[in-house]
Amino acid sequence: MDWPNVAVVPVSDPYSPTKISSPPPRRQAIGIETTAAIRRPARSTRDFILESLLVESPGRTAYSFAQPEGKSKPQFDQAVELQLRFDADGTRPTNALAPGDPQLQRGAGPPGPTPAERPLDSESPILTSPAVEAGADVSPEVLPRIRPRSGHPISRSRIDPDALKVLYRLRTSGYKAYLVGGSVRDLLLGRTPKDFDIGTNAPPQAVRRLFRNCRLIGRRFRLAHILFAGGKVVEVATFRRRPEPLDPEAPELLMTSDNVFGTAREDALRRDFTINGLFYNIADFSVIDYVGGLEDLDAGVIRTIGDPDIRFREDPVRMMRAVEFASRLGFAITPDTYEAILDHRKEIAKSAPPRVTEEISGSLRGGHALPTFLLMREVGLLDVLLPELAHVLREIDPDHPQGTGHLFWSLLDVLDAERRRGRPFDDAVLFSLFFLPVVRSRLRELRVSDPEPGRLVPILEDIVTPVSIRMSLPNAVSHRIKSALATVGRLSHRPDDRVATRRIAFREAFPMALDLFELNAMATGRGEELVREWRALEERTKKARKALAPPTVSRPRRGRRGRRRQP
Repeated sequence: MDWPNVAVVPVSDPYSPTKISSPPPRRQAIGIETTAAIRRPARSTRDFILESLLVESPGRTAYSFAQPEGKSKPQFDQAVELQLRFDADGTRPTNALAPGDPQLQRGAGPPGPTPAERPLDSESPILTSPAVEAGADVSPEVLPRIRPRSGHPISRSRIDPDALKVLYRLRTSGYKAYLVGGSVRDLLLGRTPKDFDIGTNAPPQAVRRLFRNCRLIGRRFRLAHILFAGGKVVEVATFRRRPEPLDPEAPELLMTSDNVFGTAREDALRRDFTINGLFYNIADFSVIDYVGGLEDLDAGVIRTIGDPDIRFREDPVRMMRAVEFASRLGFAITPDTYEAILDHRKEIAKSAPPRVTEEISGSLRGGHALPTFLLMREVGLLDVLLPELAHVLREIDPDHPQGTGHLFWSLLDVLDAERRRGRPFDDAVLFSLFFLPVVRSRLRELRVSDPEPGRLVPILEDIVTPVSIRMSLPNAVSHRIKSALATVGRLSHRPDDRVATRRIAFREAFPMALDLFELNAMATGRGEELVREWRALEERTKKARKALAPPTVSRPRRGRRGRRRQP
């Protein structure tokens, strides 16, 4: 019986012979990993099977699994059965195919891990594929595309040292340990990742046993947070898979749970976009791609994993993430993904408000707010998220310096420039940018140019409170937004030595109102001299606060009382 090649694993070629007849010195060099949670002897049943089947593909830097000479299909099935039995109960069976090898005739191996510590990801490129076990053909898509270290720019020197510690400890303990998601994407693009998340087949309880500085969080799905000095947190998540497939024709596909453990491949397939489904393997420093993310990263496109209509109905926040990634990375959204956003934009109203607010806050802080919200308006997401603002933006703003657009876009442009320089802003300042155009439009309707504070308060309450509730903004943030908007109008006058002016400078909302006023001055090109004068007053106010603060009394440290001598 002729057996076809069942798969190809792209790896670097450290061997010169055309056929491998002896075990390679380092198995990770050819992309094969041990998945057991215990350290095995140098050669195991799995080693024997893979070494027997591993041949070099002619003319390619890859290896393929094919039927070796002298090995029949029953012999191969017997070896697979022995290996699967070992994977199931942790005992090493005697290998009838290699009776002369003492390493393979020891019978039982070391005791297996406890159920709470046993790896949950038992997949292997050849042994756990249903098609291979059934003796059928396997398409190349079953195995991942593996880009070796020589084919990508990721260096360990660019990875956080604490994240490396976590990766190595998981790896040396017998578990798979991958950098996952956005950190791999950013490293491949030459960017500095915001954080380094790790995926593993170790259960949460096993992670906690490995790290004393570990805290398990989450009720529905347990995540491990490894805590380091300075408040740094490295998040470790056990591989997950998507819930059972739902009927695509069902009217409601919104996912309410995502708490089923799975394999590395299943974890990649459950992610949102192909460029976020890449893994960096610390074992051989390769990049593992189950979803075509490397190709899309090279092409500069945003593509969903699977049908975009289904994926956006499962989690509408993915539409916001698609817009945000396209704006931040300068990528293009594929036509099918773009059309799906247009078709399902109203589904965003079903998402949890805190998640939506978190995405908006990230866009404002990321230095790419202008292209993000322009694209949100283009695809219709802004009309659903902030209809009050979207309505005002359709009008010509008389405050725009050229009178041809809306001042809101100029404010976002200035904000992006300041954030790229690293300037911090309070949440109240960022979200006030959404309310400022609406407040100005309402004042123009009321024909009020310089309202008294008592008249402005109910207007702000009517505008800010409903949106804050809808977005689940904290009450403290909502209060600071209203205070900053009520104060910013008072800064259009030159500061003087009056008591009322000094009272403004002593208000809690004054620094936020001044930041908002400065952004407005930079966007319009007017009022920059006023900003400098108010900043000078702010410095004098800080010194006055420090002078009025009660002095801190430092008491001498009380010494230990000596032992009283016996008379």
